[in-house]
Amino acid sequence: MDRVKAEGYKAIVLTADATVGGNREVDKRNGFVFPVGMPIVEEYLPDGAGKTMDFVYKSAKQKLSPRDVEFIAAYSGLPVYVKGPQCREDVERSLDAGASGIWVTNHGGRQIDGGPAAFDSLQEVAEAVDKRVPIVFDSGVRRGQHVFKALASGADLVAIGRPVIYGLALGGSIGVRQVFEHINEELRTVMQLSGTQTIEEIKHFKLRHNPYNPTFPVDPRDLKLY
Repeated sequence: MDRVKAEGYKAIVLTADATVGGNREVDKRNGFVFPVGMPIVEEYLPDGAGKTMDFVYKSAKQKLSPRDVEFIAAYSGLPVYVKGPQCREDVERSLDAGASGIWVTNHGGRQIDGGPAAFDSLQEVAEAVDKRVPIVFDSGVRRGQHVFKALASGADLVAIGRPVIYGLALGGSIGVRQVFEHINEELRTVMQLSGTQTIEEIKHFKLRHNPYNPTFPVDPRDLKLY
């Protein structure tokens, strides 16, 4: 945290729900280990190269509590975003501990594959937060339409992971830029087709057929099979 402050970072994200790696059977079959030369491994875990994802996770603190949020915020003097809450109770615990933001995620379904999709948790989290702090959303975002839906469901910021990594692998910095350009272009198209002109208007857009929203119940008798 001393380095974070010294180098001018603006916030700290505490991932609260990934103290161990999930049961990633594909990684096990493929024998995946961290390659040599990855700064995230070498800089913070000198003996991490050549080790599994689970080894890297287990090298972090294993028992987190609201006191950790309080300590990080007090020591660093920076806003702390808690990454992982998916229900009202965890939101309240995080905010009571001094969290300055909530990050909704299920880590792309790689931690607990039977857990709820991040999008299915977003509205409950947004209602619990009630605009007290910003909400970041990720997991499964592949298109501009996904960004639109997340913003309309309560997110203030949408984070994108795998598409950016794919762009980086295929085309370096140019590939990354093209990924963002494509998503932004699609978002602009969805905005125009939905009659919204600004991000703020998206946030007030009412999505239909969202199973969480009791305003639009789905009666099975109305479903037609083709």
